[in-house]
Amino acid sequence: MSEVSNFHKALEDAVAERHCANHPMTEKWAKGELSRNCLKGIAVEHWHWISHAPEWNFPICGKAPRDVIDLQLTNWREEADVDKPHLSIILRFAEANGADIEEVKAGRGLPTTRAWVDWLKRVTFEQPWWCSIAAGRVGTESQSPLLYGKILKACREIYQYTEEEMEHFSLHSEVDIEHGARGFAILEKHCTTPEMQDQAIHFARESARMRWFYFDGIYLHYEQGYDFL
Repeated sequence: MSEVSNFHKALEDAVAERHCANHPMTEKWAKGELSRNCLKGIAVEHWHWISHAPEWNFPICGKAPRDVIDLQLTNWREEADVDKPHLSIILRFAEANGADIEEVKAGRGLPTTRAWVDWLKRVTFEQPWWCSIAAGRVGTESQSPLLYGKILKACREIYQYTEEEMEHFSLHSEVDIEHGARGFAILEKHCTTPEMQDQAIHFARESARMRWFYFDGIYLHYEQGYDFL
């Protein structure tokens, strides 16, 4: 096995240690046992997280090679597609579960959500660009196909959402295959020293841990009634 392949496997293994597909909230969701309130919370907190994405994605462009800049801009154009803006799609799921959209937009999100946002921003501003790519593209986006693929059946057959209501999950179970793959590929291309690879692996692992912590906050607050606000 080549050195690059070993690096790729190490990145995957780091994320697998705390992959949110295995979180108790996901397990309950896949069985159709998660409350509608918690499903609303998943959408609300996702909106509060992803609405800040430009704050950690675009600063990478100021210190990265051209192909990394192109990667960031391509991903963002897809997220902000005028015909299918991803922020609007997740709000559709929130509304299907009883959320007041204006109230969502006026809120701040849970402290655990804000902690994840702040962590991603710190990585972007304080670490080399490849650490940010490892955190955002590998530690986070690469989780979506397995994570969302696990809950789609329950969304359709148990909760009986329409395809339009659950589009965020079906869409990202597919597009994030490519988004995650782009992150792996760019790291394999540019992380040419053991030190760079070790840094990328560390931040992929830490990002998966932070996303798990973010899931903890949603599960405790919206499902188990622990008041974080």
